[in-house]
Amino acid sequence: MTKVCRSCSDGERHALLRRIQPLIGPEFSSNGRLDWHEAVDCCRWEGVTCSVAGRRREAAGGRRVVSLSLPGVGIAGAVDAAVLAPFTALEKLDLSGNQITSFSAANRSDMVVGAVLNNLTALTELHLAGNEITTTGWISNLTSLQVIDMSSNKLHELNGICGLHQLKYLSVGFNMIQGVINPCLGKLQHLVYLDMGSNFLTGEIGQNLLSNLTRVEQVHLGDNNLTGTFDFSSLANNSELHSIVLSNNYKLEIETELVRWTPLFQLEYLNLSNSIVNKRSNGIIPTFLSAQVSLSGIDLSICSLQGRIPSWMLLYNVSLGFLLLRGNSMDFLDTGNLGANVTSSMEVLDLSNNMISMPMPYNLGSLFPYLKYLDMSSNMLHGGVPSLAEAVSSLQVLDLSFNRLDGEISPEFIGNASILTSLLLSHNDLTGPMPPFHWIPGQLIHLSIENNQLSGGLPPLLMNCTNLENLNVRNNRLSGVIPVGLLNFEKLGALLLGGNQFHGVIPWDICLNNNLHFIDLSNNRFSGEIPGCLYSVFWSELPMYYEDDPFGNITQRRQTYVEFTTKGESLTYMGMPLELMTGIDLSMNRLSGTIPSPIGFLRQLKSLNLSHNKLVGSIPDTFMYLLEMESMDLSHNHLNGSVPVELANLSFLSFFSVAYNNLSGEIPFESQLCTLNGTAFEGNENLCGEIVDKICLMNSNHSHDSDDEMHQLLSTDTMDTPLIYWSFVAGSFAIGFWGIIALLIWNTTFRSRLCSFMDGCMSKMGWILVP
Repeated sequence: MTKVCRSCSDGERHALLRRIQPLIGPEFSSNGRLDWHEAVDCCRWEGVTCSVAGRRREAAGGRRVVSLSLPGVGIAGAVDAAVLAPFTALEKLDLSGNQITSFSAANRSDMVVGAVLNNLTALTELHLAGNEITTTGWISNLTSLQVIDMSSNKLHELNGICGLHQLKYLSVGFNMIQGVINPCLGKLQHLVYLDMGSNFLTGEIGQNLLSNLTRVEQVHLGDNNLTGTFDFSSLANNSELHSIVLSNNYKLEIETELVRWTPLFQLEYLNLSNSIVNKRSNGIIPTFLSAQVSLSGIDLSICSLQGRIPSWMLLYNVSLGFLLLRGNSMDFLDTGNLGANVTSSMEVLDLSNNMISMPMPYNLGSLFPYLKYLDMSSNMLHGGVPSLAEAVSSLQVLDLSFNRLDGEISPEFIGNASILTSLLLSHNDLTGPMPPFHWIPGQLIHLSIENNQLSGGLPPLLMNCTNLENLNVRNNRLSGVIPVGLLNFEKLGALLLGGNQFHGVIPWDICLNNNLHFIDLSNNRFSGEIPGCLYSVFWSELPMYYEDDPFGNITQRRQTYVEFTTKGESLTYMGMPLELMTGIDLSMNRLSGTIPSPIGFLRQLKSLNLSHNKLVGSIPDTFMYLLEMESMDLSHNHLNGSVPVELANLSFLSFFSVAYNNLSGEIPFESQLCTLNGTAFEGNENLCGEIVDKICLMNSNHSHDSDDEMHQLLSTDTMDTPLIYWSFVAGSFAIGFWGIIALLIWNTTFRSRLCSFMDGCMSKMGWILVP
């Protein structure tokens, strides 16, 4: 028998096969991914790395296992620490992405587990991210550790880590650590990376905690519940610091101006968003940033900042890639002190939701020639829109909505705009024709210019927007006929043209947009019939988010939102409700003809408004299939016929109106319809029923006929029977006779009055009979 040459340690080979492999889920060991064979050198097994030949050979010979990497292989539950004991040369252990709950020993105490692992003296890296581990006490004896990644577990304490003085990298974000930050972390003098973000930390950041970590380069304490006041100057001597994140600690006050200080560090990234910055200094932008020439990104969104945005933020930070100041009270962007030839490398600038009251800087395009993302929405910008032609070679997102911009949009304001994906100019006072102009909008996804005073027709270049998902031109002064072919977009999810002066027929090619969730053509002058092909839309999902963020998670994830009138009020849909909502609004036009029956096959339709038109005919019976319908308004038309009883089965119907039509007959008082009130049916004189408190004539005649039948029945079948008749007469006589006799016997007053009355009568009769 030929002996196989094995270069790994026999003891460790045996431990891998008999102890480690049984822990691996069967779906991983049986599919060949981790199919360890005796005939193959264990140093060649997947996930196993051995020492270089000639190093760390035991007396028995063989290379030693120095790295064991088994991420996401189905290891679950409590793992016996003894299975790791044979690997005394192990330097790196990666068991991340499994379902490990703990490392156990005979009596399951952390102290015993630590003793079992005590011989792993060479272990420097431990990767256990994405498991379900709750404690750290068992780590305390692994004193050679330099890297610990236990993020995304269920840790609630860090006690076992406090004594690991060789530690350089500690990642415990996304756990369940509560209370104040353990001050022992300040003693980890070699720490370079600290991530405790997304926990439940409370209390203050000790002033000495981070200042003692003189070698630290990156600190992440964001997404917690930290409070108190943190003096940023305490970090002045942390010369290696280049990234700090304290964001989303909503009650944490960060002060940078309490004392005069000069930092020894040069930051590359600063994120203090959703905290309170410089409350004691009138909310000014931190002045130490003027000396930070290596910054690539600053996020000071929603930090209660006030005053001007200084020019040095744009001038001195020449390497700044993104600047986010969203949601503050900044009132001015100072670009006047910048020289004519100054340019910035900035790619993302978000100044939205501030109080900037000024004309848009005329040199914005030349100042930011590399800009990809510009958001200055929800400010008080006024005047015209300057040319951004010098920046459009890279510009992808431009949002100037909710300002006070006026005048016409220059055809040159965005040059060729070849890669522009979002152009948002809604809620201003802009006039003249609407974009796109001469540029080729091949990449345009979102075009929103609603609530302006734009005029003219839809530009023919819209036909080139093959990627368009959201077209919103509502509430302008647009007019003209919409030619066939102009609104045929394969990916269109929202077509919002309401509140304009479009006329002519509704182009049939909107039925080719199979992703549509919203059609709003209301309050125009469309005439002709409703396209019967509408049944072919509303089948695909509408994206919930703008896919236009060139920096992943750097900018706020911008949700697509749609305002749509339904249930008698204007509602805003975003997130999951937006994805689930579908609606058609063709109200307040001049549409004629009948309601197309195929609309009833739009089973996903939740809102239908055809009110204030000239529609005739009956309500289609196919509407019984609109089982998702929540709001249906057919009022102010010329519809006739009856209210279909099948509508009562639309169990989600909460708003319904057929008021002011020519409907007749009885309103079904069943199921969902009986929850409505009379206003839903008013203006239809020939409707009747309990809902409108009007008796139906048909029911009244039927009631009289029933009474006659009952009378006849009693007359022929009952009163004509002689026995019953004479029994009734005899009984009545007996009751009357004996009733009077009883009164005469027992009631003396009645008896005396009756006698007096009879005497009087006899006396009068005597006078009459005897003259």
